[in-house]
Amino acid sequence: MALWDWLEGLGVRILGWFGLSATTARQLIRFFVVGGFAAIAYVAVMAAVVDGFGGRVLLGAFLAFVLATFVSFVGNALWSFGARLTPAKAAMFFAVNTVGLCLNMLIAWLLERAGVHYLLISLTVLIIVPLFNFAGHRLITFARPG
Repeated sequence: MALWDWLEGLGVRILGWFGLSATTARQLIRFFVVGGFAAIAYVAVMAAVVDGFGGRVLLGAFLAFVLATFVSFVGNALWSFGARLTPAKAAMFFAVNTVGLCLNMLIAWLLERAGVHYLLISLTVLIIVPLFNFAGHRLITFARPG
């Protein structure tokens, strides 16, 4: 725990240099950590369905998305934003993530049409979409009244 506290404190100080408040920086750091766990859950479910049970990739992708979104919602609600788990927040979380998916597709489509290499498209999406999702969840899904 002491190592995590030190690393988080370092991250908060570094993000503070870019003008983020300590609260926002801490939420952003935790948001990305939860995202890492959601990604691990996604890959684990995909592997279990496809390699473990011989299921189809499409079924694996669907189930993996559902579980990863659940992990992300619970982790971000409780740890990143200190919010209660409610059906309304879950619906808003899914809505923000769906808009993020649309943004992902729009960026990829536009950059592909412009002739950008797919790895640069991936990098662009991996920077913009998570930041969009963070802002959406901070300002809408888990916004504090007042």
